[in-house]
Amino acid sequence: MDENSSEKNEVEFKIITLGNAGVGKTSIIQRFVCDDFDLNRISTMGVSFSFRVLKVNKRNLKLKLIDTGGQEKYRSLAVNYFKHADVVLFVFDLNVEKSFDAIQYWIDLFNENDDGKNIKAKYLIGNKCDLEQNVDQDLIDQLVNKNGLLYMSTSAKTKNQIDEMFQYIADELYEYLEKNEKKNSRGNSQKGKVLSKTEIKKQKGKKNCC
Repeated sequence: MDENSSEKNEVEFKIITLGNAGVGKTSIIQRFVCDDFDLNRISTMGVSFSFRVLKVNKRNLKLKLIDTGGQEKYRSLAVNYFKHADVVLFVFDLNVEKSFDAIQYWIDLFNENDDGKNIKAKYLIGNKCDLEQNVDQDLIDQLVNKNGLLYMSTSAKTKNQIDEMFQYIADELYEYLEKNEKKNSRGNSQKGKVLSKTEIKKQKGKKNCC
């Protein structure tokens, strides 16, 4: 395939991360993009961007990852990118209840500022699963069902479920792309569902990896 054909075959999707400072949004992105982890990484100041291309069934999906700072002074800046997002990841720390309690705020903030034209999927990400979990699983399930989210747990430190999560997201985006091209219409909204590691692995096994 020549360079022009490759570019024509490439489709860009924007993925934005939201959540309190210190939950590991930047670490998740850096682990996925660079396979790197820094325990002393400084929290994102404002907004930063990263890219990685995944191939799904001969289509190149360019994932533009929008990393937002969780500090209050940067929230107004992050809002500017809500309308352009195709996927939103609401990230919390499985070991810090306060970070989970703040997720409904982030969901409401996003919904208030999103026009619904671009969004295709909303995920709840419980990061730092390598440590002891202090957030009650029943509360996670309730939040997932209330807001129609898909839930996954990850660890940027150990790389647990990082690649699998983004591959699952890419596979879902590919299916959306195929349906949209065939029917020229938007896909149906997601119903709340908790994705187990077994389910993610089954989904991954059904489709081509990057």
